[in-house]
Amino acid sequence: VFFVSTAWAQIPTHIIEEARDATVLVANAATDGGMGSGVLINDQGLILTNYHVIHRAEELKIWFWDQDNSNSYSGEVIAIDPIADLALIQMDLPAHQIPTPFLKIESNDWAIAQEVVAIGHPMGIQWTVSLGHISHTDRTGRITPYVATLQHSAEIHQGNSGGPLINSEGDVVGINTYLLMPDRKWSGIAYAIRGDIVQWSVNQMIETGQTAYPALKLNVRQLNEYGVRYLNDKYPNFIAPINVYGMIVLELKPGSYADLNGMKLLDVVIAIDGEPINHMLDVSNILMGRHYEPGRVVELLIIRDQHIRKLEYTLGTIEMDHLEFYDESSKKPGSPAPLPPDEPQEEEFPQTVPPHGEK
Repeated sequence: VFFVSTAWAQIPTHIIEEARDATVLVANAATDGGMGSGVLINDQGLILTNYHVIHRAEELKIWFWDQDNSNSYSGEVIAIDPIADLALIQMDLPAHQIPTPFLKIESNDWAIAQEVVAIGHPMGIQWTVSLGHISHTDRTGRITPYVATLQHSAEIHQGNSGGPLINSEGDVVGINTYLLMPDRKWSGIAYAIRGDIVQWSVNQMIETGQTAYPALKLNVRQLNEYGVRYLNDKYPNFIAPINVYGMIVLELKPGSYADLNGMKLLDVVIAIDGEPINHMLDVSNILMGRHYEPGRVVELLIIRDQHIRKLEYTLGTIEMDHLEFYDESSKKPGSPAPLPPDEPQEEEFPQTVPPHGEK
C-alpha cells in the first residue's frame, strides 16, 4: 500500500480561487501590448509585480478577475526595486472597489517538495492556474546572488511575470520572475523571488520608495580543487590554502571599492562577522539574512600570504543603470539578463566540472 500526496489534495480550491481574485493583469502601453501579472498585497489596491513588467511605463491599465466587470483601472508606479526585479503600483480605484482582496507574503516558511500554485496570464491566457512543487529553496537570482529565488515546477511562461506563487495557506512564497526555456520549450524549471527577499524589498519600497542592497563589491569565486589548478597555472607564485574553501578574490582593479577598503588580489575570505563562508550563498544569507545595510562595518576573516588575518570592511551597495540594463534585457525575451557591471559577480573558473553554486 502506498500513498501519493498531490497539490490538488494539499491546496483546496477555495484557497486557489481567493488567490486568483487577488491576482491582476497589468498592461504596459510602453511595450506595444506587453502585459504581465501582479498581486494585490493590501486592501487599498497596492499591487506588487516585476519591475520588467512596468519598465518605462507611461500608462498602465489593470484588470481584476471579475467576469461581470471588464473595466480597466489606472495605476501609478510608486516604488521600484530593479535589482530584485520588483515594483509597487498603487491603483486608482473608485470607492466601491475598496476594500480589495489581497494576499499575505510568507517570509519564513518554505520547503523542498512543498506544493505550490502559480497564477497569472501565460502567453496572454488570462488567470491560468498551474500546480507544482518547490524544487530548490536557495537559488541565486539572475541579476545578483544577493537576491534569493525559489526554483519550482509550476508551469509559467511570458505573461506570468509578477504573479504570485502561493502555498497551501494561500500566502505568497514567491513572485514568479523568469524561467529556463531552451528551444522555446517548457523545461519544468521556473524561478520566483523568494518570500523573505520580497518582504524585505516591499518594506524598503514602502518606507523610502527604493531599495539599497548591501554588497561586498568583490569579484570572487569559491576556492576548490578545480580553482586551485587554474590559479596555479595563472599565478605560479600563489600558494593556495590546503583543504580550505572560502571565496577567493580573482580580480581587483586599482582604485576600486574593494581595493580602497583594504582587499588584495587572491585574498581568501573565510568568514564574515564570525560566520564561516564556503560559497556565495553563505555570503548572501549572512548579509541579507541579518538585514545588514550599506555602510555597515563587518569583520572579514581572510587568508593572505598563508596567514589568517582580520579585516574591518565597510559594506557597499549594488549600483546599476536599470534603464539601460532592462532595455538590453528586453531585446532577448525569455533569457536571463547579464549581470550589472557595477556589482562584481561570482566569477567562474575555466573548467569542465561546475563548482558548488550557480549564478
